Amino acid sequence: MRLRQIGNKKVSRMAFIALLFMAMAAFHLAPSGAQAAQATLSWSAPTTYTDGTPLTSLSGYTVHAGTARGSYTQNISVGQATSYTLSSLSDATTYYFAVSATDASGNASKPSNEVAFTTAAAPAPTPLYTLSASAGSGGTITPSGSVVLSKGASQSYTVTPGTGYKIAGVTVDGASVGAVASYTFSNIAASHNISASFASTTTSTPPPATGWQNQAIAPQSGTFTALFDMTPGANKIDALAGFSPVQAKAYGDMAAIVRFNNAGNMDARNGGAYAARVAYPYAAGKTYRVRMVVNVPTRRYDVYVAPQGGTETQLAAGYAFRTEQATASTLTSFISYAGTGTQQVANLSVTAATAAFAPMTSSQTWQNKSITPQSGTFTARFDLVPNANKIDAVTGLSPVQAKAYGDMAAIVRFNNAGNIDARNGGSYAARVAVPYAAGKLYRVRMVANVSTRRYDVYVTPPGGAEIQLAAGYAFRSEQASASSLNNITVFAGTGSHQLSNLSL
Repeated sequence: MRLRQIGNKKVSRMAFIALLFMAMAAFHLAPSGAQAAQATLSWSAPTTYTDGTPLTSLSGYTVHAGTARGSYTQNISVGQATSYTLSSLSDATTYYFAVSATDASGNASKPSNEVAFTTAAAPAPTPLYTLSASAGSGGTITPSGSVVLSKGASQSYTVTPGTGYKIAGVTVDGASVGAVASYTFSNIAASHNISASFASTTTSTPPPATGWQNQAIAPQSGTFTALFDMTPGANKIDALAGFSPVQAKAYGDMAAIVRFNNAGNMDARNGGAYAARVAYPYAAGKTYRVRMVVNVPTRRYDVYVAPQGGTETQLAAGYAFRTEQATASTLTSFISYAGTGTQQVANLSVTAATAAFAPMTSSQTWQNKSITPQSGTFTARFDLVPNANKIDAVTGLSPVQAKAYGDMAAIVRFNNAGNIDARNGGSYAARVAVPYAAGKLYRVRMVANVSTRRYDVYVTPPGGAEIQLAAGYAFRSEQASASSLNNITVFAGTGSHQLSNLSL
């Protein structure tokens, strides 16, 4: 056996290694407390061989680490330091460590005693929630768009009307909080939507007149709702009111028009002629509240009329702008004119619709409008008006841009038997019979739980109390696994209907 000289001793290579190992086995290795998936090891340096001879030829140490007992995948030379920190360790993992020594000739001892250390589990992620803010024409909400915040945070919003406008209302998750100028979400624990709408501060109370009366309004190039009162000075007059892209001096200058006609009824202009969905007589000196919903991009509008203190009736549905204004792109004036007799027009207000929630009229073409994606429990409110009796028209919430009935999930329907019902899994049903009538407005409240694929439906008939139509109904069978609702859809197999005033 070959001998090596160590000081004044001669020992065999194997004996040297054995002595070094025995000396190493005598010292202790221990990890310190870890922070952020790291561990610090420290050990005591050996000073003698097992025979008591001083150890003078130590070169350094190697740290061994692995995730199985006695099996090391990392071997790190650390020089003559007696401590070392291992970083980038995996969370919630047990590691095993040992140290070996090396002499000046490169001879290594066996590993020291083994120690185990388990890193801490990663902290649970802080929940994040999205606040979405939008504003209709006529003002701003700050900040706008989407803001992502941690659970427990707070966020304030400021609502500012533009010149010539006032705050009409603010809704939070579809529920009104009033015409407030600011709103704060505190201790956030869910995602929310906030939306602001604005109304024109322009009012009109002209005296009875027969000449062309023009009043400037804030230019409207999208969808807007106008409210005003009309009072005829006599029976069977010929007097009108409406909107124009110019300062009107003749009938052809006007676009959207409602009229007291000389037969004693109210009607509206539809392209090249006047018409009305129903005969609506008027009486001298009686005030009629007019609601006109105008879609400038499509040059179409709806007209609703209600006697003072009475129920609203739909006079026009999807009527075309007067033929001469078939290309009008902006309406800038409100007009009053009497060719025969007199009328008084007062209390005008103009409110621009939020673009995402402009009114929709159903047809045999599937129509979809994107909404803020909903994946939890939420409430949708909207108004529906059937344009005829015994139609077959649906309104619903869909996970996709619907092109067929099976693409829809939560659905309310005007059925061809003359009642309102809702989809429950594989068929339509209703808790109670709720009949509908052409031209009447029905307020719908739909509470949907996307996680359970269940929903409730409530309907308020004209002048009546809210009725629960559906309780815990299942999403349509084809959408039994839907995880998010992203669209509102309208379609009519027979007839047509209108959707408006959607809020979430």
